[in-house]
Amino acid sequence: MQKQDIDIITNVILNNEYKLHENEEENKKNTINKSTQEKGKHKKKKKKSIKRKLLIVVEILITLIILGIIFIVLFFKTPLFQKYKEIWVETAMSTMNHQYLATWFLSDEEIKEILDSLKVENKEDSNLNEITIVVPIEEKKKEITVEKITGKNYVGHVMIIPDASKVKLVDTRKDYSGTQLSETVKKHNAIAGINAGGFTDDGGVGKGNLLCKATIINKKLLYGYKNTKYSLIGLDSDKKLVLGKYTYQEAMNIGIESAVEFGPYLIVNGKNQITNANSGGIHPRTAIGQRKDGTFIFVVIDGRRPGYSIGTNLLELQNIFNRYDAYNAANLDGGSSSTMCYNGKVINRTSTPIGERYLPNAFIVEK
Repeated sequence: MQKQDIDIITNVILNNEYKLHENEEENKKNTINKSTQEKGKHKKKKKKSIKRKLLIVVEILITLIILGIIFIVLFFKTPLFQKYKEIWVETAMSTMNHQYLATWFLSDEEIKEILDSLKVENKEDSNLNEITIVVPIEEKKKEITVEKITGKNYVGHVMIIPDASKVKLVDTRKDYSGTQLSETVKKHNAIAGINAGGFTDDGGVGKGNLLCKATIINKKLLYGYKNTKYSLIGLDSDKKLVLGKYTYQEAMNIGIESAVEFGPYLIVNGKNQITNANSGGIHPRTAIGQRKDGTFIFVVIDGRRPGYSIGTNLLELQNIFNRYDAYNAANLDGGSSSTMCYNGKVINRTSTPIGERYLPNAFIVEK
């Protein structure tokens, strides 16, 4: 083979190799470009997807806000949900710290109209002559019994005290605070007790030692005006439960030894006082009642604990006393104060995580 032919063949081979390398470089560049383009497209899709999701979230929020506004208008400004509106307003306004749940949506006039329509008017005083205290003979003395009860949306306890002579209303205030019920029961060597009257509780941080309603303990007026009539719940010298509107002197004249101002009354002389299921709203409750033979009935209903017990209204509270044959019965301070103690232990679930509150007074059962 001539040298010229060899050179030609060599050039062809070299040229092909060059082109081969050139093709590989171009392929690499094309692959990189495609990958970059695909990444760019993916980023754009991802951005669009995020924007689309955010847009959906915003649309849902706007829809919920609009629906919420429509519901609020229908609930508070129309008669469509009147029954539930009444319960809402009565429940909110009968608390110290949650009245804004009503005042945010309704005028003072609208709130007053609802409250007035649900107001319980107690026009009758208990007739003490109808109660005959039966003092159990030592051999036939019945023990205190406690029953756990349940109803629609509530759990509670009913305590039956056959010996009326053992029930007493005591002052539990100290200089700087009230006293927890379990401590009061222990201090008086009692077997049981429930909370009684209310106290000043501005901002929900009351110490339990500042009275805000008329209170008489051991015939001494601890709070109130002597010439003003108050709706009293008290005990006379025979341990009869007294319900009625009296001045201090009138209370002394009929033999009242200790009493607190509270209410409303649930049953007076065997007559039911509550007719509207919305009266009083839904709350934890404490109440006291008495049968014609003097047997006392203590009731505490737990509340404000979703999934366990919400609380109850005054009508159902009245029904409970009817089931236990009460002749007279009255509502006491409730809410986070509602507490029942028995054998040295609090047997109900108080509505606050901190447990027992400090109270100004209590009904106890001596041993």
